[in-house]
Order: sequence, then C-alpha cells, then structure tokens
Amino acid sequence: MRKTMVYVNEETHRGLKKLAFEKDTSIAELIRRAIDIVYGEDIEDIQDMEDELARYQSQPGSAIELEEYLSRKKASVSG
Repeated sequence: MRKTMVYVNEETHRGLKKLAFEKDTSIAELIRRAIDIVYGEDIEDIQDMEDELARYQSQPGSAIELEEYLSRKKASVSG
C-alpha cells in the first residue's frame, strides 16, 4: 500500500470523521472504499490492458483479431 495525502475542506472532513466513527473505521478506509466503488472497474481495465500489452510485446504472435477478442470477452461475461 502507498501513502497519498488528500486535502478536503473542513465540512467534508467533519462529515468523514463522523461517518468513520459510526462505521467503526478510519477516514482513510472510507476514502479507499469510495475510490474502489467509483474507479475500481476503470483501474481493473487499465491493469488488464497493461497485462495484454506486456503479453503482446513478449509474444507478438499471440495476438488475436478484435472480433475474436470481443467474442471471448462476451462469452466470459455471460458465462
């Protein structure tokens, strides 16, 4: 885990502090959860793209046509 500093206004901080107390957690955990909810899928997509690019760069012959890729992705989502 990496440390990142985030500035929020006083009203937001008070609200987060109360919510963290009510949920028996930390403000940092609330922020991590919110990021996961809002950006989690996008972050996963970026990681998948980076993995695919690395795989292609190491083995260019393993590339498939776009239609094949989309077909596989559709099958994995519906299956």
